[in-house]
This record gives sequence, C-alpha cells and structure tokens, in this order.
Amino acid sequence: MEALLRWVLGDTTIAGLPLAFLLGTLVGAEREWQQSNAAGLRPCVLICVAAAAFADLMATRVEPSNLGAGFGAVATGVGFLGAGAIMREGANVRGLSTAATIWCVAAIGAQAGAQETVGAIWLTILVLLINLLLRPLQRLIRRKRPAQPSADDRALDG
Repeated sequence: MEALLRWVLGDTTIAGLPLAFLLGTLVGAEREWQQSNAAGLRPCVLICVAAAAFADLMATRVEPSNLGAGFGAVATGVGFLGAGAIMREGANVRGLSTAATIWCVAAIGAQAGAQETVGAIWLTILVLLINLLLRPLQRLIRRKRPAQPSADDRALDG
C-alpha cells in the first residue's frame, strides 16, 4: 500500500494527463463547434494527452542534456499528423489552420506533461482566442482586399 501511495503522490503524470485532457477538450470542443472535420474533439484530446505522456516520460526519465531531442521528436511526429490535414485543391491550399491547431494542441500537452501548468493554460487561451476571434477578422480582410489580377493581366504588366 505504501508503494502505491508513493507512486500516486510522486508520479507527475497524475497531474499532467488530466490537465492535458481538460485543455485538449477545450480546444477540441471549439474545433467541433466550428465543424473542423480533421481535428475535432477526440483527435485534439488524444494528441494533447499523448504529448503530455511523452513530455512526462522525458522530464522524469531522460537526461536533461537530451530533453531537446525528445521534445523535438514529439514536435516532428505531430508535424506529420498535421501534414495529413493539409490538402491542395487546384491553386488553393486547405487545412493549414487545422494543422497549426494540431501542433499547438501537442505543445499544450507537452507543457502539461512537463508540469508547466501556467504555460499550458495560457497557450490554450491563446489558441482559443486565435481560432475564435481571428476567424471573423480574416473573413473581413478577405472581403475587403482588392481582387487579384488574372494571369493575363500580370503578363500585360510585365
């Protein structure tokens, strides 16, 4: 019983994983609300919790001189997930915001797993603000910007 108590009280995962679950749920719920098919509720939570688990393992089991390589491996792996959300449709590229959100969710989880609670919470707030508040601004800018000249018009100018 004493060993179990030492494990529960001394294991940083006990604090990091639930925090990652909560913060990943907040971002994932926003993505579901916005009907983001590629990175909705469950993917955001899974990515956040997995990053927290990896960060906890690195923080507790890896030599401090190797932490950069460990966190870099997590960032690279999540980058591959994000790349899967990016699609090209003719001249348009879609999914960049989804890929960036996936990367941010992993960073939130990594901070939670490394016991950087304040950083994880602040990053979650920033991601939510970016996804919620900047979307209407982006739409406004796109409506107000001048039309781009066609390829024929650019050829005549050059």
